[in-house]
Amino acid sequence: MQITPKSKVATHAICESTVEADMDQLSAEKRLTLSYLFCIVAGAVTSITTGVAWGHWYKTLDQCVDRNCSCIIYGQHTATVFLGGPQTPCVWVTFGPLIYVFFCICLTCFHGYRVLFTTKSPRTRMTRSVLAKLEPGESVRIQAISQETTSPLPRAFWVCTSVVSVIFTVYSLVHFAIYVDGYYNTCNQYRKTLEKLLSLHGSALPVIYHRMSCQSVFDFMDYMQLDTFNAYRSGIINTALCLILGVSASAVSWVMFLFASILNIKLSTVREEE
Repeated sequence: MQITPKSKVATHAICESTVEADMDQLSAEKRLTLSYLFCIVAGAVTSITTGVAWGHWYKTLDQCVDRNCSCIIYGQHTATVFLGGPQTPCVWVTFGPLIYVFFCICLTCFHGYRVLFTTKSPRTRMTRSVLAKLEPGESVRIQAISQETTSPLPRAFWVCTSVVSVIFTVYSLVHFAIYVDGYYNTCNQYRKTLEKLLSLHGSALPVIYHRMSCQSVFDFMDYMQLDTFNAYRSGIINTALCLILGVSASAVSWVMFLFASILNIKLSTVREEE
């Protein structure tokens, strides 16, 4: 059987692309496992730290008559007392990550199992070698190699995970945006309360409004926000640290979902091309 140079090049390219596609799937599944694992940790950190801060300030900030205003984010300065924000944002930023945490746990176990228990399957590789100059033409050498890989998944699987991961990318971005906005809202509102509590005026005001960081503002809040007649906070917590950890972990979740979405879309495209 004679193999022409063109057919040899085409066969060689097909075999090499098959091997590289398998390698890409194994490598991508390792990265997906780590990405989903980071999402689990980040989501748990967000829920725990936000829940601690919310629970600590719940009764102290909830001084509204006809509505619940116990949230540590989106707080409001008033002439008499500092009020918390509506309860809905705190419910969202505290329990919202649990939805994608459960999703990530399932996919971490799935991809982690496949990565840990990869199988060595034979793959064929075609290479070309030139014979002696006296003999015209080239010969094709077929070499069987053993390579660690994961079993191919149907394209429908990657399409589904791509859609879900994109949805959670948008979901986590909205979560992060609301958290950041509420954090800075409470910070800026409590600057007005500090102005009243410290009786500042004149050239001292720019220090509160322009120089003092939000972390320092929340530190003042931990020690200067008085207990109300119907609520008492047991102990002092580092509110700024809790909220900063929550915001940072929320940002990490968004970045990891974006990375996972890119990998899933890439794999679904590779399967479609094959």
